Amino acid sequence: MSELFPIFMALVAYSCISVGFVLMKLGIGWIGWKGKRNRTFYRCLALWLSGFIIMNIYGVPSAIALKRLPPHIVAAFAGWGIVVLVFLSHFLLKEKIHKSDFLFSLAIVAGIFLLSFFERQSPDNDIDIKGMIFLGSFPVILFILGLSNRLSARMKTVLFASVSGVSAALMVVFLRLLVLKYRYQIVLYFDSPYLYLYIGFALLSFIALQMAIKNGAMMVIGPVQYSATILYPLPAAFLIFHRGIGPIQFLALGVIVYSVVAILKKR
Repeated sequence: MSELFPIFMALVAYSCISVGFVLMKLGIGWIGWKGKRNRTFYRCLALWLSGFIIMNIYGVPSAIALKRLPPHIVAAFAGWGIVVLVFLSHFLLKEKIHKSDFLFSLAIVAGIFLLSFFERQSPDNDIDIKGMIFLGSFPVILFILGLSNRLSARMKTVLFASVSGVSAALMVVFLRLLVLKYRYQIVLYFDSPYLYLYIGFALLSFIALQMAIKNGAMMVIGPVQYSATILYPLPAAFLIFHRGIGPIQFLALGVIVYSVVAILKKR
């Protein structure tokens, strides 16, 4: 398999998430709908369901990418998802595109290239269960904190967006573990706790995202969620897979996160 193919699959995976995200935003109005269920209601429901389906297709190309690439590399492609999100938001949500968006989009692509090019090849056979438990408990604790009525709407938005992003990052980690252990023998996945952890964090990410959308603005949700998705696999690389990450890769991740935040803060 060409080294470029898993990179292409990672691009496809996060493109699916962005397309699904925009469609779900277009159709979010069906949630909490008041009054008669008319054509507008069913249109919103259809858009939301279409987005939900497309977003969840992402697991297939992501699994293919994770066969060759570690989680912290694949998760960084969330930056590419922002590029797709910005342009789709312009055409479908009628949001404005700024001139700087093109510059930061190029920076994201350059960061992804550097991150992938300087990846050190090493096996992920030594899995640390304690590190997995520690990292897995963090988003659950944040979610519980976000349910408190004492918090402001903005703080709830930040917490739920963080939970969504961190949970999405953990999905990448558990999918990587499934692919490493069983390759593409999907039937065997059902015997592994990793599959149910993957599903659990997928649900947590989804629920937290809906609660974040209901509580706050996209310009708050986007930077927090995507930054968490990109950065959280870093401690996973250390604590779960015992991988080393070079200074150029840290720099590349910094460029990606900075560009993502710069783009979304103008929304």
